[in-house]
Amino acid sequence: YSIIHNFVDTDLFDYQPKSSDDRKRILGIRPFANRKYANDLTAKAIIELSTRPFFKELEFRIIGDGRLFEETVAPLRSFDNVILEKRFLPQDEIARLHKDYGLFLTPTRMDAQGVSRDEAMSSGLVPLTNEVAAIPEFVDETCAILAQAEDYLALANGIEFLYKNPDEFLRMSQAAAERVRKQTSFVHTIAKEIELIKG
Repeated sequence: YSIIHNFVDTDLFDYQPKSSDDRKRILGIRPFANRKYANDLTAKAIIELSTRPFFKELEFRIIGDGRLFEETVAPLRSFDNVILEKRFLPQDEIARLHKDYGLFLTPTRMDAQGVSRDEAMSSGLVPLTNEVAAIPEFVDETCAILAQAEDYLALANGIEFLYKNPDEFLRMSQAAAERVRKQTSFVHTIAKEIELIKG
């Protein structure tokens, strides 16, 4: 047998170097269909950050849909710097949104790969996620903030760390884009599948 990862379109999700200010802009795009997507951890991390003095300098944009959307985002509606959008997005719009943000808040309780995270990384966003299931096979501390399972406090602390360390944010952003190109770009996925079919 052969193990070939899911393809990430590095042409659509192209990398353009981020500015240090982009670390203050945090994007989350997730289904709200069930608890495996851990959007409740996103909400808890934002609420935790609201107690910290730099919170008003941050902008969060949370986009998604599903049966858990309203109850999950309800505690966030009082924050002026949290944009909530109940909808699904086509890939090209996601790629455009990536250009305006620096961090990708994508906690999880179970992922086989995490393609939306990899697409964000391809665009140069630094992901904040949980070190569960297959996640450590696709990200490490050089290119992501990795929290333990259920640890929303570590996600909040990761955002604070990148806020206070803009040079580290820029380094991790470039490393995230490079990691995807070395692991899940066309040559490492579809090209290998074609080779197997031909063989």
